[in-house]
Amino acid sequence: MGKNKLVNDAVHGHIEIPALCVRIIDTPQFQRLRFLQQLGTASFVFPAASHSRFEHCLGTCHLAGQLVRSLHSRQEELNISEEDILCVQIAGLCHDLGHGAFSHSFEVFMRESKPSMKFKHEEISCEMFDHLLKENNIMSDFEREGLGEKDVQFIKDLIIGGAPSEANGRGAEKAFLFEVTFEYERLICFSKAAEVEGEWHIVFKETEAENLYEMNHARAMLHKKAYQHRVVMIIDRMLVDALLKADDSTEYTGGDGKRYKLSEVHRDMTAYTFLTDDVIHRILRKPTGSGRLEEAKMILNNIFKRNLYAYIGELQVDAGDGETKDELEEKFPEALCLTKRVGFGSKEGNPLEEQHFYRRGNQEAYITLRANEVSRMLPREFTDVKLYVITRDSCQAQRIRDFIESKRRRPTEDQ
Repeated sequence: MGKNKLVNDAVHGHIEIPALCVRIIDTPQFQRLRFLQQLGTASFVFPAASHSRFEHCLGTCHLAGQLVRSLHSRQEELNISEEDILCVQIAGLCHDLGHGAFSHSFEVFMRESKPSMKFKHEEISCEMFDHLLKENNIMSDFEREGLGEKDVQFIKDLIIGGAPSEANGRGAEKAFLFEVTFEYERLICFSKAAEVEGEWHIVFKETEAENLYEMNHARAMLHKKAYQHRVVMIIDRMLVDALLKADDSTEYTGGDGKRYKLSEVHRDMTAYTFLTDDVIHRILRKPTGSGRLEEAKMILNNIFKRNLYAYIGELQVDAGDGETKDELEEKFPEALCLTKRVGFGSKEGNPLEEQHFYRRGNQEAYITLRANEVSRMLPREFTDVKLYVITRDSCQAQRIRDFIESKRRRPTEDQ
């Protein structure tokens, strides 16, 4: 195994990558990430939004290491080992190995093509990680770094969002390692691990509460203005439609020589290694085939020609309102409702109220803070949901538009 490597990262500048991570990077399974765009179809609308998951994973590896090393240097009593640090970095490096073509669009395709299956890219990341280790004989490199099977399980549990266990060799006192979320530099400096109500967590200094809100607000705005831009979501929908129509005609060869169609390619990691954003060109290069294949080609060509599904209108709805979408799609089968959900995290409400902080004058006192305790300028609601209504059949657009306008004019209980 070689030495640590210095990489000039576009965001973080020069970063040092551990030798074992370099060994993982220099494999076909990891190099595949060069050909998966981090933001899916966003580059069709924002040309500069074209960085890859390869770049993203290098940065995640770096930030993960920074945070854990910061805890290690300031809290010796945590007994964070060099092996712990390396495992967290490897997990950051490999957490996206399981993404399919165009990232989250592929997950939508899988849900619609296999409704009974719960496709999760994190689980596929773990499968691909095992495959990567085996195909490239990397376990011997792990052993030279003092890592064994329990450390491999620890890495996979970090990726999947697991917890300390006998299988991964980490006790309850290391639970905070499963909370590493790769924060900004100032937050890293004012973070520590602490036992709160019998469980170990990463906590931040009380004065950093507003910075946490600002960071999450910036993320929410990126989703609102770019990642879930109306046209991006329309192109996403068209891409999923094309993949569904080309499913039976698009195949990848597995390690056993068996051919897997698009919705089954995840069953074999050798085949999955070749699944990248190039799938759209693979479909377009196919000779004239079935009607569904030709329809898929037409949809993809329409994306390139900017002949997109017709946008009809949008509705602001409550976070838990599923009735409006159901009513629209039942009344107008030709209508497609795209749900734009933007929030401060994966949970409803204010997820930061569950974050623990330590007091300025007493680092052993831990508190949670409501939004109005941080600033009166913070929002009262933390989830914004809109329905974008589009249609494949523009002839029906006016009828659907009239219905949307009637919903907007309907008085609410507050009125």
